[in-house]
Parts: sequence; C-alpha cells; structure tokens
Amino acid sequence: MNLEGFWQENKRFVLVVGGGALVFLAGWIAIGSMLGDDLAAQRRAAESAQRKLSSEPMYSADDHRQLEAENEALKTALDTLTSSVTWKARPLYALDAKRGAPSNQYFAAVAATREDLLRRAGRANLRLPEDLGLPALSPTREGDILRYLEGLDLVDRAVRIALESGCERVDRIQIQLDPRLNSKQGVGTLERTRVTLNLSGRPDPLVAFLARSQESAPLADGSGAAGPLLVERCEMQPTRSKTSEAGLEVVFLVARIVPPAAPQQ
Repeated sequence: MNLEGFWQENKRFVLVVGGGALVFLAGWIAIGSMLGDDLAAQRRAAESAQRKLSSEPMYSADDHRQLEAENEALKTALDTLTSSVTWKARPLYALDAKRGAPSNQYFAAVAATREDLLRRAGRANLRLPEDLGLPALSPTREGDILRYLEGLDLVDRAVRIALESGCERVDRIQIQLDPRLNSKQGVGTLERTRVTLNLSGRPDPLVAFLARSQESAPLADGSGAAGPLLVERCEMQPTRSKTSEAGLEVVFLVARIVPPAAPQQ
C-alpha cells in the first residue's frame, strides 16, 4: 500500500492523533511557562536544604545542653514518683538472705504478727480474723512469699490504725496477689497486690480509720510509718441490721513499679 492510499484510507485517524499530540504539546508548553519558575525555585530550595543537612549539625551545643537538663529533670521526677508509689516494707517483712530460708522467714513474720495483733485486738475489744488475710496454704515460691509478706506488712499497719481509731470489728481481710503475675502478658508497668479490709461498727471510728490511713505519721508503738496507704477503692454504707452502724470496704494496694525492658541491640 502506497502513502497516498494509506492517507486516503486513514486520514481521519491520523488527523485525530496529530491533533491530540498538538494539544498535549501546547498544554505542556503552557504548564511549563506558568509553573516552571515555581518548580525551579522548589528544586533550588530542596537542594539547599539537602546541602545544609549534610554539612551543618541539626542541633547546637546549647540545644544539647538544654535537652540533657530536661532529661535529667524527667529522670528525677520519675524517681520521685516511683519512690512515692512503691511499697517500702519494714525489716520484719522483707526477705534477707542472712536470716535463712524464705519460708522460715515467712513463718516467723506471720507468727510474730499474728500473736501481736491478736493480743492488741483482744485488749481493745476489736474483733479480728485470725488468718489476717493470708492463704490457707503457705506460699512456697520466693516471689510469692515476698509479696505476701509485703501484704502482711500493710495488714499490720492497717490493723494498728484501726486500733488507734477505735474501730470495733474487722470482719474480713484478704491479701490477693496480682492475677497477671504468672500470665504470659505480665503485669505491665505496675504490679498490684490488693489488700481488702471489711470493717463494721460505729461510723465515726471508720471515718477516722480511713482518714488516718492517708496520713504520714509514725505509729504509736514506733514500729514505722502509718501511712499514707495507697487506696484503690473504698465504699461505706449503713448496715442492714443496725441503722446506727456502718460497713466499710476498702481496698489498699501494695504497688510495685516494673521497669521497662531494655531494648534489644
């Protein structure tokens, strides 16, 4: 097929394609004339920023000093908050390798605390559960022993506050380790051992007990600080049997801050 024959047969198609190419070329020229300067300016700015980043430091020495000062201030604030929240057990309730096996230390602390508190409660006519909230089966793992001893330390402090406040009955005590302790997910950043006390009697001593649990004052017998004890939840309401009496349920926490795991290299 010769050129003239191709033109006669396909001239409509050729004209459409050629017209489209001319329109595209005209549009490209128009866009270049209108936006070419802006595009060139943006390219120059990007090249300048790239040269600056590669040759100049991002932060000055003053910036580094300021950031270091802020970092130290944050570390100090974190240490202060951690110290305020974390439970500090008294020597009797802290494990010490010099005092023998953990189980022996547990039995000794439980026996001494139970004897002392029951004697004091009997003299003050305070009804007190003999188990002090401890499990029927003694813990065997060192970690559990440590945590139950810390819970017993809180129980001892709370009962002493109840005695000094004139409370009449401690109906129930329960020490409960964090249920997430042995889970695959772990306890997170805050481990909670819960110590629940149910008290009943005249409302005024119960209110005084709760208020004194939040004070930071030495115990009357000099055995340590009486508070503040960390409260997770409390509820007080009249008893059904006597309208002149009330019941108080308060859940104290023995908190343990879990430091974050170090990043893997």
